[in-house]
Amino acid sequence: GLAGGKQVIVGSSRGGMYSTSEQLRVMDFQEDYLRTVMGFLGITDVTVVRAEGIALGPDARSIALSAAQREIGLLAA
Repeated sequence: GLAGGKQVIVGSSRGGMYSTSEQLRVMDFQEDYLRTVMGFLGITDVTVVRAEGIALGPDARSIALSAAQREIGLLAA
């Protein structure tokens, strides 16, 4: 790939929870697919910021969005 040496930050939101257990991680095709495509382009530095569980009610949505915003803040620092 010709894009080596680049960094990609993927912002992702989902209604369910996939990163909380190994059994659920197996069902997450989105992140593996994006990492594979980026790798084909030569990009291996891929960071995923996810807000997941946003369909599990207003409290879960608020927690998920706050956590994602904190992670974005850490990446920007």
